[in-house]
Amino acid sequence: MTVGDGVAAPGVAAPEPAVGAPPAEPVPRWGRARLPAFLSAFAYRNFRLLWTGAFLSSVGTWTQDVALAWLIHTRLHDPFYLGLRAFCSDAPLLTFMLVGGAVADRVDRRRILLTSQVLQMLYAVLLGLLYWWGRLGIVPILAIAALTGLTQSQSAPTYQAVITRLVPPKQIPNAVALNSLQFNLSRAIGPVIAGLLLYRAGTGACFAVNAVSFLAVIVALWRIELPPAPPPKGTLGENLRDGLRHVARDPLLSTLTVLGLAGTLLGFPLITYLPVVAGDVLKTGAAGFSMLLSSFGSGAILGAIATAHRGHAPGRGRTMLLSIVTYAVATTIAMASRTQLVSMALLFVAGWSLVTAFSTLNSLVQENAPGDLKGRVLSIYGLAFRGGMPVGSLVAGALVRPFGAPLVIGSFSILLALLAVATLVWNARLRHL
Repeated sequence: MTVGDGVAAPGVAAPEPAVGAPPAEPVPRWGRARLPAFLSAFAYRNFRLLWTGAFLSSVGTWTQDVALAWLIHTRLHDPFYLGLRAFCSDAPLLTFMLVGGAVADRVDRRRILLTSQVLQMLYAVLLGLLYWWGRLGIVPILAIAALTGLTQSQSAPTYQAVITRLVPPKQIPNAVALNSLQFNLSRAIGPVIAGLLLYRAGTGACFAVNAVSFLAVIVALWRIELPPAPPPKGTLGENLRDGLRHVARDPLLSTLTVLGLAGTLLGFPLITYLPVVAGDVLKTGAAGFSMLLSSFGSGAILGAIATAHRGHAPGRGRTMLLSIVTYAVATTIAMASRTQLVSMALLFVAGWSLVTAFSTLNSLVQENAPGDLKGRVLSIYGLAFRGGMPVGSLVAGALVRPFGAPLVIGSFSILLALLAVATLVWNARLRHL
């Protein structure tokens, strides 16, 4: 994508650079006000538009997800269907993400993203209509979840390849951190909106909010400038093999991909089994679980802001690895705690550290992926990152019953810390990035 080389005066369009050229560095201002450092990527109109559209759409998605989870819980009274719905969404996403990355390097990215958003909006409309007609059972819920995952398998690597083309290379860390902030803010706001709508207007209103929210990102995609996709070279299969071969042969990218896989596999079970910690260990019930989750989420939001403020500072590889270690230590101690307030404080640190690590990791992958392979490299990294989530939860689930959540999550955290320390000691290139 291309953007203007600065922020124009009110009512005056900013000039655009040549197609495919990187955006020039503007003074970090928006209108007449100087932007704080952590918002510096907002100086670029195209990034600002896409971020806002994606944020509003993400709020709608979280609103719908909470409503669907509540609907499944109250109608079916079986938690198995909650996990089955997640599986139906993740399975096609993970299965076809590599192909999606290869397609993103061959096809017009605006068309890919617009088609994806329109399809997902139609899925939300269909959910609402089925609910209105009294025909929204588990089969259509699972089918629409699978279709959504299949659609996102193409749009997810494309979006990742696009978002950092809207800013110059030095602003990539800030753009990635702001994208993480967008995700965490929407995850905090969406459930609140869902709760209010469920109480006052019912489940159907949540589906309507999600359908309307897609208009924000569709309008943003129409209004921003995107560079054309590079001309295809070779077949789709050859393109896919080129991407896999490049990541396998590049020591830095292969290390970052392994860290992404290990981070979600060993780190994300904490979120999955927080209800067990609150209910069976701390004995604080639903209210305690909500406070633990809020503490982790608050830390994540502030961690994203701090990472955005840090920007393209030297030593980011070391910062990322030390953040993983900090997360692991805080989580291990939190699992040993039997006091609600102590656990909340430690989970705040854990949320801050994990988002700092993942945002920095993502930006390092973005910066070191060659332009003509960016979609494929990001899809490989995305597959490892997203694939670690269900695998980690599955393995942890098999171990939690005999050994208990604190021991399993604490052990996972220790393994993650050992991997980060080993990488810090032996990988000098990553340590000095």
